[in-house]
Amino acid sequence: MATNDDMPEGGRAEKSARPKPKGNDRPFDMWLHKQLHAMYDEIAKEPLPDDLVNLIDKDAASIGNNGSSTDEPSKK
Repeated sequence: MATNDDMPEGGRAEKSARPKPKGNDRPFDMWLHKQLHAMYDEIAKEPLPDDLVNLIDKDAASIGNNGSSTDEPSKK
């Protein structure tokens, strides 16, 4: 059975999804990190389109009304 000896005390979920590169990262990893940021940071910072925001808001409202986001057929 595998042990979690290498996990931090709080678990892995507490760390950010994209950790900062460490000084001992491999050169390819550092290059890839830099290139991906150069390509996609500007796009990731763009605001969401209004249509998508409206769709998300509509789904969130339906969750509040129904208690579920799936459209279940009504029983007669």
